[in-house]
Amino acid sequence: MTDSSARQAQLRARVLELARASDPYAHIYAGKEFRRDYVAARTLAWSMLFKELRDTTGRVLEIGSKEGRSAIFWLEFFAGAHLTCVDLFHDEDSERFDRNLAAYGTRLRKITGTSIKALGILREENAVFDFIYVDGSHQRDDVMIDCLGAWRLLREGGVMLMDDYTWKPDNPDAERVAPAVDVFLAWHGDAEVILRSHQVAVRKRRA
Repeated sequence: MTDSSARQAQLRARVLELARASDPYAHIYAGKEFRRDYVAARTLAWSMLFKELRDTTGRVLEIGSKEGRSAIFWLEFFAGAHLTCVDLFHDEDSERFDRNLAAYGTRLRKITGTSIKALGILREENAVFDFIYVDGSHQRDDVMIDCLGAWRLLREGGVMLMDDYTWKPDNPDAERVAPAVDVFLAWHGDAEVILRSHQVAVRKRRA
């Protein structure tokens, strides 16, 4: 690791430490088991950005769940909602996810497999969601498939949040999220951008 990379890693660790210390939702993770934390730095922003949706969101879809940290946030924040989680759920992640989410019982549906397969299943079921979080693959073509497939499942007036828009900007386009999100937005005039930073959030305009 170069000196620059080491300094960046130390800075990220410090930022995460500060975020955890000031995270108003830290208590919801008590007694849970995680190896990674990509959520603590975002819960405050999420709670402010989506506060008007709290009481009207009944069905949530998450593409990319890993150990379940963000899933727990959605279930706690949208307290009356049912959450569908889609992931490949590799062995350790799957076991940890199951333990971390066990208390939510029938409020949770876990679909193991590729997102393209899961989105097809949900489409056949005529599923409709109020809120969708896209945080699966970081490959451009996969992200495009996820955005297009998820958008068809989002109700008018619903919100879709796409993660890692600024992730690894020096990577080739095929290995980044941003090119897929940019094309998706260019194709969809019915997507009203309400946030564009490291994450992009859009509201589906009513016809």
